[in-house]
Amino acid sequence: MITGAKGTVYAGDYENNSIRKMLPNGIMETIAYDPRILWRDTFSIGPDQYLYVILTQLHLQARFHSRKDLGQKPYSLLHMKID
Repeated sequence: MITGAKGTVYAGDYENNSIRKMLPNGIMETIAYDPRILWRDTFSIGPDQYLYVILTQLHLQARFHSRKDLGQKPYSLLHMKID
């Protein structure tokens, strides 16, 4: 989760494989959806006004699945232009 310069909060929606934003007035909008957005880990806003989100598969690690790693490469970095 991260807050932009204008007060917009960006966060992962784990149940719906998406990234959402909450505007300062409380309205929430989905800004990215994809079944491959499994585990949003780190959020960052660059000086170029892009939101960067590292997509990992931490929930598929061996320690959670009887010592079998279920993760599938490649792991991804999502980026999108924000207001």
